[in-house]
Amino acid sequence: MKQISVLFSILLLIWGCKNEVEVSPEAPRVQFLVSPQHIYQESKSDTISISVILSKPSTQNEKIDFSFNGSAILGQDYQLITPTPLIIKAGDLKGEIKLKIIKDLVFESGTENVTVTFKTLGSNLQVGTNNSFEFGIYDAKALVGFELATLDIHEANNIKVKVKLEKPINEDVVLYLASSSTNPYYRLHTNHEKVVIAAGSTETFVSVDLLDTRPTTGQNLLLSLKITEIKNDDIMIASGLGSLLIKAIDTNWGLQLFVDWNNNTDIDYEIVDSNGNSSDFGIAKGGFVTVQNLQNDGTYYLKLKVNGNLLDKTTMAIIAKNNTNDIVSVVGNYKFNFLKIEDSMALRIDKQGLNYTIIPRDISIVSPVGIG
Repeated sequence: MKQISVLFSILLLIWGCKNEVEVSPEAPRVQFLVSPQHIYQESKSDTISISVILSKPSTQNEKIDFSFNGSAILGQDYQLITPTPLIIKAGDLKGEIKLKIIKDLVFESGTENVTVTFKTLGSNLQVGTNNSFEFGIYDAKALVGFELATLDIHEANNIKVKVKLEKPINEDVVLYLASSSTNPYYRLHTNHEKVVIAAGSTETFVSVDLLDTRPTTGQNLLLSLKITEIKNDDIMIASGLGSLLIKAIDTNWGLQLFVDWNNNTDIDYEIVDSNGNSSDFGIAKGGFVTVQNLQNDGTYYLKLKVNGNLLDKTTMAIIAKNNTNDIVSVVGNYKFNFLKIEDSMALRIDKQGLNYTIIPRDISIVSPVGIG
């Protein structure tokens, strides 16, 4: 009886070992197929393919779910574009999920990381060696520059010019600027040689003066602005927008009387209408008189004085221009001289729209010669 019992136990042990091998063979190992490039630029909105491989085919469909961790956030910085859990069909060795980088409107400094791991596996799988997949997302340098490369604008003071940042970042952006012009009155405001785009903002303004209260032509109507330095490693100057050329449109200053006399004395002047009412007055400095206030058509007279003193035999030539720099009519184109200047009606000005006719009056004329 004892021999039968021992024999039965041996048979039972053999049967049990055989049953265990059939139910739990070596399970397929699942792991990530790791590629060498794992850094993606946000602005390109790349699609990321993540491959999962089995060491050998499974005899059944296998479900695999994933965890996503790291400083980059699923749904904000990247999104799944394939359904999960991933199903690898029986007999297959490979499956794939796809993510897409989200291009947002906020600049984030540095690289944000993502770690993908296995969350749950089919009952017939075990984890292999490469049990995680990592990648990073970084913003390319944010671009900054003037809103425009060129600007045409009428002469004025305190003109605001916009500087724009491509998208907000989480710290201040400090910019240094410089200006250049052949016109000494055209300039960047001194306190705007350094400007700041505040954290979270996308723009700031700089102010320039473009007013010289005199007729201006050619290069003297130009002001150039340039971004010379950026105090932020995450920012770069946008191509073609690191400088701004401002082309001023000369203010309509009315009639310009360019005078040339052989005496260095500044001459007082006054413009009166045909009724003797004063329309303009001032001092003729630097070789020209600017007549600004002749609003109505009609006849006006230019009165010249030399501080109440007499001035002998001063020769004066006149060329007149309007705001479009066209030479207006100077009847006779005379050179003439003054025997005395104390309260002399020197010129008659007939205005019709922007057309002016200049006629010398009450002057001792030497001889009519062209002044070209």
